[in-house]
Amino acid sequence: MTKLARIREIAMTVREAKNAGEIADAAGVARNTAEKYLTQLVEADKLTTVQRGRETCYYPDPVTQYFDRIRVLVNDHTKDELTAELGAIRDDIDEWKERYDVESADELRATVGDEIPAPERRQRRHDADDWDYYERQAMLIKQAIQLYDTIEATRKSRPTLAN
Repeated sequence: MTKLARIREIAMTVREAKNAGEIADAAGVARNTAEKYLTQLVEADKLTTVQRGRETCYYPDPVTQYFDRIRVLVNDHTKDELTAELGAIRDDIDEWKERYDVESADELRATVGDEIPAPERRQRRHDADDWDYYERQAMLIKQAIQLYDTIEATRKSRPTLAN
């Protein structure tokens, strides 16, 4: 793996912002090498920065990640598959609403304090976490469906190389 690939892999997967030294150590490269490549990744909108004291820290750009997820959905699935998945997500959420007589994942979490057995409390926490995840996925899938035709048309309009 090249130095840039190692730095990129580490910087794009951090859960909290890291400074160039921390990323350099993890990638096994010199700090100045890491700084050079991290700056390139910031300029390419792959990373964003935040100041922590006097240090610049790096983390994945959330907007780029959002659009990358939409792109993967469009690349890997047909519009009909995305629509079916969106329906399945809504079915699961409707089932939780009916089963627990709540309207949101947070309302479900609030029921964990009720007088119910421990296994039921664990199941409710698990279902609430799944509900939150499904809501985020549904938002992405909706965006992918709305952008699907535009993305496909853009692909088809790419210029071809002449011999």
